Amino acid sequence: MQDKAIDTSRLKDSGWESFRPELFLNEPGRQARDQSAFFLQLLADYSRGKQVLEVCSGAGKLLIQLARAGYDMVGLDLNARMLEICKGAMAAEPADVQRRIRLVQGDMCAFELCQEFDLIILEDDAFALPLTQEDQISCLTAIARHLKRDGYLILCCTTPQRKLGAQGTPGYDPIHQIETEQCEWAAVDEGGNIQTIREGFERRRFVYPNELELLLRIAGLEPVERWGDEQRAPFVDPAKQEYCYLIRRKP
Repeated sequence: MQDKAIDTSRLKDSGWESFRPELFLNEPGRQARDQSAFFLQLLADYSRGKQVLEVCSGAGKLLIQLARAGYDMVGLDLNARMLEICKGAMAAEPADVQRRIRLVQGDMCAFELCQEFDLIILEDDAFALPLTQEDQISCLTAIARHLKRDGYLILCCTTPQRKLGAQGTPGYDPIHQIETEQCEWAAVDEGGNIQTIREGFERRRFVYPNELELLLRIAGLEPVERWGDEQRAPFVDPAKQEYCYLIRRKP
């Protein structure tokens, strides 16, 4: 992890300083979520190497799973608390798995790792955290700098189709495609009962697929595949609220 002072204002702008990471991580649905099979199959199908970067790696669940499978992982995240949780999880892993993981505290829109990667992962709607088109282009440009010539980016987003409503829609700015939402977290108490905790807020900028494809081209990238979910189903129904792109550098 980096020791020098880092601008963490993006955490405040997006709401990530307004709630405890444990509330996000301990929701029953998130605990059950397992993306490893999807990404391992992508690596098997498309990657010629073992160097993988996860942008916004958070508590490192996917990072550790891929390291267990033999991939050399770099986890980039701006949130120091999430990185500390990840370090705690890594400590329970065998030494060879720990050696395959490097953690870096850094801004997804302005990072320089002096390394190129076979696969870069940006998923779980993390691309919605930069709240302007300019910042989203900066994020994609930074990613493009770190992709090998034959490397790929996998980017998963949600479409604003259901969110884009009238000007008066509570919590949604249709001009800038930004949703501000007060957070309600599902937590399990000692008796196994699910309770709701209201703490903090999230602010996200939603991007249409066609808009994303333009942002990619501006950043020197191009889409190769577009799927409707992480099972690679065809993208035919925007109401599903999810789409995944396989992306490479433009020739």
